[in-house]
Amino acid sequence: MLIGCRRFLATGICLLPMVFSSTAMGQEEKAFQWFVFSDTPPQSAMATDGSTILIAGTGTFVVGEAEQVTGGGTWATFDASGAATGTGKFRVTDLVKFNLAPGSAPGFPTFHAGLAFLRIVYDDGSKGLLVVSCSLNFFGPTTPPSVPEGFSASKEFVDYWKGFINGDTVFVAIPGKQD
Repeated sequence: MLIGCRRFLATGICLLPMVFSSTAMGQEEKAFQWFVFSDTPPQSAMATDGSTILIAGTGTFVVGEAEQVTGGGTWATFDASGAATGTGKFRVTDLVKFNLAPGSAPGFPTFHAGLAFLRIVYDDGSKGLLVVSCSLNFFGPTTPPSVPEGFSASKEFVDYWKGFINGDTVFVAIPGKQD
């Protein structure tokens, strides 16, 4: 419970400046900032063989503009026994797809549920996809239960997909970048 409270407070502190900004009424939101939060203990996604990847990061994207992306983060991989197999940073190179999901965050008009597929490059030269899914579940049940909260990732031929409900994520509309 203490970890949950700390995570919620950290989320609020990081995103507080964006809470008081909102887009113009009736304007379609196109630019977003995404977050995959690092928790203690860190959250991971698992491959079929039991190996895991830890991901934490943030960045921005513009819907419909595949190369209008920024950001990245950190990664670490472990074999099924828990032994470290790699660590480093990753960079987002393209937005493959983004869909808003129904749901809201009372009091936070720029927060959105959704699903993003981001093409990434790891600093060891490998490539993959980062899938970020946000249900806004820490605000209560406003999003359909079919929308998970967390991330999955691929790294070359390994797909870390299992255990998708694995950490807090959020999409925040960026006012002023909606053109």
